[in-house]
Amino acid sequence: MDGVILLNKPAGITSFDAVRQLRRIFHEKKIGHTGTLDPEASGLMIILLGKYTKILPYCVSDHKRYHATFSLGKATDTEDIWGSVINEKEPSFHSEEELENACVLMRGTISQIPPMYSAIKKDGRKLYEYARKGIEVEREARTVEISELEVRRTGENTFTMDACVSSGTYIRTLIVDYAAKLGELACMTSLVRNGIEHLSLDDACTFEDLENGKGFIDPLSVFDPSFKQMELVQEKKIRNGMKLQMNGTGDKILFVENNEPVAVYEKQDDGFYHCVRGLW
Repeated sequence: MDGVILLNKPAGITSFDAVRQLRRIFHEKKIGHTGTLDPEASGLMIILLGKYTKILPYCVSDHKRYHATFSLGKATDTEDIWGSVINEKEPSFHSEEELENACVLMRGTISQIPPMYSAIKKDGRKLYEYARKGIEVEREARTVEISELEVRRTGENTFTMDACVSSGTYIRTLIVDYAAKLGELACMTSLVRNGIEHLSLDDACTFEDLENGKGFIDPLSVFDPSFKQMELVQEKKIRNGMKLQMNGTGDKILFVENNEPVAVYEKQDDGFYHCVRGLW
């Protein structure tokens, strides 16, 4: 079966478990997704079935929106409440002004060191494989973009964080680094991904919805907006992957026919548009 789905993944299952359930529902082995969610996190996942797995590299990935909760006073090895406590410190009270000032310091382009409990690979092994054996390895800092960041107090030592971030940003680590700006320890207590670019969790489906025949969306709606969508021209050349000469169309083009993606082209140094991938 071919299709594109916005899934509302429930907390308590891995992204792999979610895909496995979808294979059962749709009897389709070829399923991909555009970004994992931690097992205890819930929210929006873009799911691609059948032939649409080809479009995965061209789907929206930046400006991911999250709603998280966290508490001050404890640090854990996983940076969330599901890990083991490794440090404790009685937190101080922080005014709204202090909370906002810390947000200001975290907005924009920042460096982030990925957490040990992550799927990033080091020397061929995932970091969490080292972490589970009690081994901590050196990780290179990565540049991430924090477009929006708001923190609100909900209790004596409990807070919410709403953030819009670039792909590859770890919200657990963002919370820990934010708390460090206040001179505090922190750990995340919940996480929901509620948007990616223009896509919203409000439009996502549950497994029950999908069981009842709901859920498929327009495949063109999940494409990265940096690709200009154009109706198919010079069809023979495009379907044969030949280079094109075009004017005033931007550097990236998604050719479309009957609301279906046909091919991705990008402008190269020679001035021609070259086929990156056929999608039919």
